[in-house]
Amino acid sequence: MRTVFLLVTFLVCGLFAADSLAFSRVVLDPGHGGHDSGARSGYTFEKHLAFDVARRVDVILREQGIRTTFTRERDNFIPLSSRVRVSNSSRNAIFVSIHFNSAPRSGAKGLETFYYSSNRDSYYLARFVQSAMLYKTRQADRGVKHGTYHVLRHNKRPSILVECGFVSNSTDRRKSLDPDYRQRIAEGIAMGILRFKKGAR
Repeated sequence: MRTVFLLVTFLVCGLFAADSLAFSRVVLDPGHGGHDSGARSGYTFEKHLAFDVARRVDVILREQGIRTTFTRERDNFIPLSSRVRVSNSSRNAIFVSIHFNSAPRSGAKGLETFYYSSNRDSYYLARFVQSAMLYKTRQADRGVKHGTYHVLRHNKRPSILVECGFVSNSTDRRKSLDPDYRQRIAEGIAMGILRFKKGAR
């Protein structure tokens, strides 16, 4: 039943995204970096997990003929304004920021995707990516949400921020440390992007 629901979501999103902006490049934004480790638990750092997932998404997209640009290409600190500048200076692009989550409550778990722009491109991109990640991982669904993150709020391109799981949750953290899980997350993100692009034609 869940698989049927996700497939229907793909189809419905495709109908509404039919006149969305076509794009030829994806700006991949691995969250944090350098002295900014992001969420952490012991020796598990968000900055490393996010960069690994972004690299995996990059491989899949390039195999499909989509060009990519990274906001950071190594473990270094990049200000939020610089990340946005990379996106806004990229023509015919969309922006995907990749993160892992943390919460004071250890029971918090699952995947969620944020958008900000009032135009529907960002919203439907978020819907496609969230649905595809759920399809690939069967993780808990925390939904598609409006967020006011700097990299979304100041972005002129269709843009989303993806939270791939909670390092503060023992189950999510164990999955996040598994390369096979990170590959499935990457495949879900890439699948959502490709579905959005197909609907945008």
